[in-house]
Amino acid sequence: MGKQLADLEAHPAHVAGADRFTMSAEQLESFYDPKSMKKLMEVGGIEAIAKHLASNLASGLDASGEDFEARRSKYGTNMLPSKPSKSFLALCWEQLHDQVLIILSVAAVVSLALGLYETFGQPTVYDAEGKAEPKVEWVEGVAIIVAIAIVVLVSAVNDYNKERQFAKLNAKKEDRQIVVFRSGQKHFISINDLLVGDVVAVETGDVVPADSILVKGECECDESSLTGETNTVRKTRAGEAERDFVGRCQAAGGAPVDIGDRPAPGAAKVQDPVLISGSKLLSGQGRALVTAVGVHSMHGKIMMSLRHESEETPLQKRLTNLANGISKYGFMVAVVLFVVLFIKFLAALGGSYKDLSSAEKGTKFLNIVITAITIVVVAIPEGLPLAVTLALAFATTRMTKDGNLVRVLKSCETMGSATAVCSDKTGTLTENRMKVVRGVLGTTEFDDRGEENGKKGVENSPITSKQAAAEVCKAVVDSVSENALLNSTAFEGESAEEPFVGSKTECALLQLCRDGLGTIDASIQAIRDRADARVVQVVPFESSRKWGGLVVRMPGSGGAESWYRLYVKGASELVVSRCGYRAESGGRVVRLDGVARRAVGERIAEYAGEALRTLALAHRDFRGGARWPPAGLAGHSPGEADPEKLFGDEVGEKRQNDGFQSNDVPSIVINDTGGLVLDALVGIQDPLRPGVADAIAQCERAGVRVRMVTGDNVLTARAISQRCGILDECSARDQYSCMEGPAFRALSAPERLKVVPRLHVLARSSPEDKRVLVETLKQLGEVVAVTGDGTNDAPALKLADVGFSMGVSGTEVAREASDIILMTDDFASIVDAIKWGRTVSTSIRKFVQFQLTVNITACVLTFVSAVASSDGSSVLTAVQLLWVNLIMDTLAALALATDKPDADVLNRPPMGRHAALISTSMWKMILGQSAMQLTVTMILHFAGDALFFGSNAHPSSHQRKQVDSLTFNTFVWLQVFKLFVTRKLDEGDGLTRVRERISRRNLDFFQNLFRNGYFIAIELLISGFQVLIMFVGGAAFSIARQTAPMWATALLCGLISFPLGWIVRIVPDVWVEAVFPTAAFRRVLDWAEFGPLRRAVGRLRAARRGNAAKHPSEAHSGSSDPIKLLDIPQNSKKRTSFSSHTTSLSAATNASSSATSDTLVKSSASSLEKV
Repeated sequence: MGKQLADLEAHPAHVAGADRFTMSAEQLESFYDPKSMKKLMEVGGIEAIAKHLASNLASGLDASGEDFEARRSKYGTNMLPSKPSKSFLALCWEQLHDQVLIILSVAAVVSLALGLYETFGQPTVYDAEGKAEPKVEWVEGVAIIVAIAIVVLVSAVNDYNKERQFAKLNAKKEDRQIVVFRSGQKHFISINDLLVGDVVAVETGDVVPADSILVKGECECDESSLTGETNTVRKTRAGEAERDFVGRCQAAGGAPVDIGDRPAPGAAKVQDPVLISGSKLLSGQGRALVTAVGVHSMHGKIMMSLRHESEETPLQKRLTNLANGISKYGFMVAVVLFVVLFIKFLAALGGSYKDLSSAEKGTKFLNIVITAITIVVVAIPEGLPLAVTLALAFATTRMTKDGNLVRVLKSCETMGSATAVCSDKTGTLTENRMKVVRGVLGTTEFDDRGEENGKKGVENSPITSKQAAAEVCKAVVDSVSENALLNSTAFEGESAEEPFVGSKTECALLQLCRDGLGTIDASIQAIRDRADARVVQVVPFESSRKWGGLVVRMPGSGGAESWYRLYVKGASELVVSRCGYRAESGGRVVRLDGVARRAVGERIAEYAGEALRTLALAHRDFRGGARWPPAGLAGHSPGEADPEKLFGDEVGEKRQNDGFQSNDVPSIVINDTGGLVLDALVGIQDPLRPGVADAIAQCERAGVRVRMVTGDNVLTARAISQRCGILDECSARDQYSCMEGPAFRALSAPERLKVVPRLHVLARSSPEDKRVLVETLKQLGEVVAVTGDGTNDAPALKLADVGFSMGVSGTEVAREASDIILMTDDFASIVDAIKWGRTVSTSIRKFVQFQLTVNITACVLTFVSAVASSDGSSVLTAVQLLWVNLIMDTLAALALATDKPDADVLNRPPMGRHAALISTSMWKMILGQSAMQLTVTMILHFAGDALFFGSNAHPSSHQRKQVDSLTFNTFVWLQVFKLFVTRKLDEGDGLTRVRERISRRNLDFFQNLFRNGYFIAIELLISGFQVLIMFVGGAAFSIARQTAPMWATALLCGLISFPLGWIVRIVPDVWVEAVFPTAAFRRVLDWAEFGPLRRAVGRLRAARRGNAAKHPSEAHSGSSDPIKLLDIPQNSKKRTSFSSHTTSLSAATNASSSATSDTLVKSSASSLEKV
């Protein structure tokens, strides 16, 4: 390291002779991610970098622009490639790639082809009265095509509107002008024309336009939107930072030290000259050498990382699997039906079909094919995509009114399955605006955290700052106020959202003066202008000194000569240690003796324990002289005192106590240990957003774990998490509940899978840490939502299942990366999103329950009636199935998809990523209602003649048609009344006793019925259309007029849905699971899908290739399991899904070699020691 330091000091010789543009963009990028002085010095420092870039630190680039094109070619421009927008037709084409719609499209084409053949290629059929039956076989295929078109158009229009809205948002990007120096002259150019090698001017309030290195001046930056760190970052010019770095390395004996490393106790941080694009200057000004622009800058990298397609949502995957399963089993039933009817057809060829012509026999065979295909068409849930689209469209419209702008439609339903929320702290849980929340004014303590104290049940909480200002002597209040107003570089902002601009600490003091002390009666600039003539010396705040001061001339009273007052503001420990006195609330000045000093020290420690940034404000009066500085205090600059002598260690002072009353202070203070009077002590923090604690509590009750990810230090992160409820007393005792980014980063992948379920807070994290956390949670089967407002949140926002950004304070990058924008920046809106997401999921599950009941009944009824029929025809005609399968499905989707969230929606656990779409209680209702409906319709179909026309009667074709019409009518009314039963899913999940399940909440199918006007209107519409069909449908629907007893039978049979629904609800799920075990059910399905045969074929093929599969334990029985060897104690409240993932991971790691496993174990053990 010593040789390396020598090389660094000397600057490598090869740098000076480097040709133009000899540094690559990748080399320049290495200075920023992470920020590194070591890498900067390895290339020779800022002077060498300027030579590599053919630039001049003083004059900038050559204004002639001869090499500008070469620069653009080598390093790129400061613009990102535009993201191509999708046309409306492209969006429609994307929708058609949905697997359910593909299946529907195939079914529609086949159905339409056969329908057209039957309509135009078959002879006309006449009924018993000699009337020609209408040719409507083509209607089924056309109806399915219409359903597909509706789904595609609704989804595409919605996505197209979102694209246009976001395009408008991007069009509002500020193409601002910046100042660069070229050939030594100032030039105003567009930010898009900035080049690598430019020297750009930056000043207070600017957003850094590109990654650059400060070469002149000093400033303070807010990098919270990039790193999450709320503390301002002080920037030092590169030359000074280089000297500091070399000196530190020499002092450390060659030990590595760099920007961001935790300094030794009492030591200052490594000086930082690196300006990151997207950060904001809070104070100061300077010039910087641009080293990375566009896609190579930190801002550009984050923006480009957002441009990848998102994966399917959990619900989409479940619906795709459901559609595949229904299609598969529908096809199997159709094959079985075709085989049975074909066997009957072959048997009839030698019997009843013997005398038929070849054409007639061909027609009979074609009818068999059509009936088999009808089964597939009936089985496919064509209303399912429409139900999803309608539910999402309705929910997103309502969510917009609630302050959630849904950019990605599918993210709404994903929130219903969310099990984890990873939230940034700064600007998301907190306001990203420092505020004085506790303090001592004189000797009166105040606390402005009223809402938090109320939630914690704090009794006799201190008064507010406003009440304290009213009780404390005016002289003390004025001293504190003038100290905060004049001894500050912050100034008033131009908007209500940002009332003050500058150092966040100074802004917090100004806000205290305005809102708490009430001493700002005009604009801050006007107050400072009035005081300008009185200011005689300013002592700027320096991090090495940890305090700043201001000396003002005070007018004498009663003809007395004027005198001087020093205002001091700085780190509480340092200022208090130099104070010899303190001001009491009544105005007296008393000695700060041992007892009082210990009390102040305890208060500082208490504030620090709550992660408050403490600050002390003090003053000192100088009398007896008309000139400044007093004798003995003169410094190096004319007319200014030496800052190190201002605390009163070397000068006598006569105290007249104007405004202060003192009985304890002698009139002459000589060589006192501290000549300052302590006026106030304040605790500053970034306060929680209103309602955050309640929102987190609701998330926890809903089974959604909230984790905080922040760039702040671990003490601050722990305190904030405890205040908002993320970390409770129990979990806080777990060593892995709160970790720092470096320790988390050091964990191996298996270790992270063990630790993350117990992790609540991740402090000092980088954007990569957040991304890895989200990725790990997804590997554990969690459905992850990420919230954030800063650029640093973008990678995690994009990777998450749902990304939330802040609409007001969020950066452009965060908004582009997100799926949902919180328009009011209210974290509580996430709870609304969870409510609507769960409502969408519930609505879709209701529809699936309703749809499957209809389809199972229709398929079985069609199958059985076709097999039993002499000519293979079904009891339900094509047009009747059109009404049942399309119109009723569409209307049912609208009825069930428009429910609003109920009060209990957050009392149920989330579905999770791997939860089944159809639960046990849903299967219970589906199979129970299907069995009942099949029983009723079969009895009517096969025994209807005997019931209505006598057991010995031989019904005519008209009477047979009446019975078939009765079967159809009853079938429809069964669905009408079942819609009431379906609108409320089983609320008794987890209840194992019948008595517990008998409750109004579980059995009241009409609860909140009138909250959904759509449902009532649709029920009336379906009922009205059914009555109309039965009376005037006639030939089109193959309907025969029904008698009064038949109508009564249909309606009474339909009402059976209610008592059966109550019975099914009362039966505990565990009873059903005991009778039909999940394992046995899956085994039956596996056999039905020829699973054993397929696996046998697979093994045979593998054997033929000579790669017979071996069991992992046989192949690697000697390897170690790193997860078991780590032996990390598990939290007793771990999620049940975790064990399955660790088991599979353990099996995967067993496949590695023993040597690799041993290495992993050693690295894991060392990593855990670091943690």
